[in-house]
Amino acid sequence: MNFYERKILPFFINASCKVKPITYQRKKIIPCARGRVLEIGIGSGLNLPFYDPAVVELIIGLDPSQKLLDMLNNSFQPKGQSYDLKTICAYAEKIPLESKSIDDIVFTYTLCSIPDTDA
Repeated sequence: MNFYERKILPFFINASCKVKPITYQRKKIIPCARGRVLEIGIGSGLNLPFYDPAVVELIIGLDPSQKLLDMLNNSFQPKGQSYDLKTICAYAEKIPLESKSIDDIVFTYTLCSIPDTDA
């Protein structure tokens, strides 16, 4: 991983994904998730405030950027959340989870960054 991917890109992604139109869409979609949720491309955790803690048991956040996951882990403050949060640094093409272990999958603004979406 080069300097740009480690030091610049994660902050650019985080800042650009915080804009109002994107946040508005998150507020509409994320509360629909239920049970054990796999969020592919969790990044810095911008969706976390919108999950409904009454119906979400676990969120497994998958992201290939350890820097974005570090940003998430350093800023995540569970405020009344009853769900657990687990992060995995991995690519979406090879998800290290057992088959049928997830109830819902969430993708937000992620598919454009996955080179092999068929996998």
